[in-house]
Amino acid sequence: MILEMTLNPATTEIPAYSATELHAAATVVDGSTVIELSDAHLDRIRRGGVTAVNHTVTRPYADTVTALREVNRCRRWIDEHSDEVLLALTVADIERAKAEGKEAVIFGPQDTEMIGVDLDLLGTFYDLGVRILQLTYQRQNLLGAGCGEETDSGLTHKGRSFVQAMDELGILVDVSHCGERTGLDAMAASAKPVVVTHSFCDAMSPHIRAKSDGYLRSLGEQGGVMGITTLSGFLYYPEDPSRRPDLTRFVEHVSRVVEVAGIDHVAIATDYDETWTEPMRIAQLKSIAQLKSKEHRNLLGDFGWTERRAIGMDDAAHFPNLTEAFLNGGFSPADVTKILGGNWLRVYGETWKPA
Repeated sequence: MILEMTLNPATTEIPAYSATELHAAATVVDGSTVIELSDAHLDRIRRGGVTAVNHTVTRPYADTVTALREVNRCRRWIDEHSDEVLLALTVADIERAKAEGKEAVIFGPQDTEMIGVDLDLLGTFYDLGVRILQLTYQRQNLLGAGCGEETDSGLTHKGRSFVQAMDELGILVDVSHCGERTGLDAMAASAKPVVVTHSFCDAMSPHIRAKSDGYLRSLGEQGGVMGITTLSGFLYYPEDPSRRPDLTRFVEHVSRVVEVAGIDHVAIATDYDETWTEPMRIAQLKSIAQLKSKEHRNLLGDFGWTERRAIGMDDAAHFPNLTEAFLNGGFSPADVTKILGGNWLRVYGETWKPA
């Protein structure tokens, strides 16, 4: 069945569609992922009914030259697949991708170390397509503290200037891997909504990457959004940490954010790295075993390679399972469309510059 409308998440009344119809009509956004530049990725996205992805286009801790090369490589891939992919610079681009059945790729690096505090260079990355930017990745940098640091002294003076420059350019401030005080300072410094593109609830699954209820309340009051990850090590059950979580557990984390911050402030962010391989994971664990720092410890728990993602959400092709899980969890169709992508679109529209 082809629906004659695209669902508006602001609509208070939505007809009773099946989960399949609702998913097809909604604009679905993955708030944080690392995409594989391949036909296999495009196939997964197509089968999952995903319209837009926030892609970690440059690796954390990359130097400037490496970051520029990685941005260039992704832009060339998009150019080569223009019949299936487009670069999202505005909300209108995402809407066009939905209408044309394409994937909209948003550039969202998870680090600013390739920029330092050079605001001219920040403008250069904006010109190259960056529309979301995470201030810190685990460790301290010139802007503030990461969540892996023992001490978080908050956003630096340079950090405040950087956030204000991001506001002026139209780059969305991401504080997912920031320390709590640094993230709260960023909310105070920004005149626009700040987001946690990918995280989960500390009250349910305590972790250095999780966000507290107080933090979530501040995020909601500031107009921001938090995307809930579907990684097993982040949705774990404290009373049974070896039990692999499923989509019911994912919905529980979403419900917690709704309870604390409100329905307009939660979304989806798989946090899947499609380029990661099992040998790379093994090598990482061996390296971590030799380190004692909080920053570098194993953040993803002890789940095996095939259990690293929540049951029912093994890859992007399984996104329709999320819509069914929300409906089964008691969410209304209107609320489901907000969580699937409407809340991301709202905050993008309040931050990015129009076409």
